[in-house]
Amino acid sequence: MSRGALRSFYSSSRWLHIYLSTALFALLVFFCISGVVLNHISWLDDTGEAGEQTVAIPEPWVGLASSPEQLIAQVGGYLRQQHNLSAPRAVDWSGEDQELVLDYALPAGYALVTVDLQGQELLLEYHKGNWLSVWGDLHKGRHSGQAWSWVIDISAGLMLLFALTGMVILLQNRTKRRSGLIAAALGTATPVLIYCLFVPTLMGV
Repeated sequence: MSRGALRSFYSSSRWLHIYLSTALFALLVFFCISGVVLNHISWLDDTGEAGEQTVAIPEPWVGLASSPEQLIAQVGGYLRQQHNLSAPRAVDWSGEDQELVLDYALPAGYALVTVDLQGQELLLEYHKGNWLSVWGDLHKGRHSGQAWSWVIDISAGLMLLFALTGMVILLQNRTKRRSGLIAAALGTATPVLIYCLFVPTLMGV
């Protein structure tokens, strides 16, 4: 690689490192805090908020007993509009009982919706965890939806690029290269050593 190309590579790495660090600042803080939370599960003992809500169903729903697919679509649209609920993890229709049940998974909580056509009412039972519990589930990507899954994957890739550009900048700096590489080696070896010495593992099978 020519000297000009190398200079351009170092300059691009520095630019990427600076702007990635600023763009990822909030996410880095979030994943650091939520990671600590997950390491201390006892902090999540708070039961959060649970409750239920009952409302009368629209009259046209009663006539959809013979068309459960249309009923599910109507109820789903209502729940999206009124309660921001979408993509239930389970849907159960009982023609005999004239009852529709939709189960929604949420970060650190759930929403269970029961539509009783005979009683003409909708029962919403829910549980919402505290913010620590929600952050813990967001860190794991648990019940957080496809969009948040992309946030995790893309931010992980950008954080890796942030780390690599930092190493490139270090290698460019002759005065601090040796001490920086020693620090990087210690930072790599220390957790590996702790894992080998102190983390329980199954052997002999």
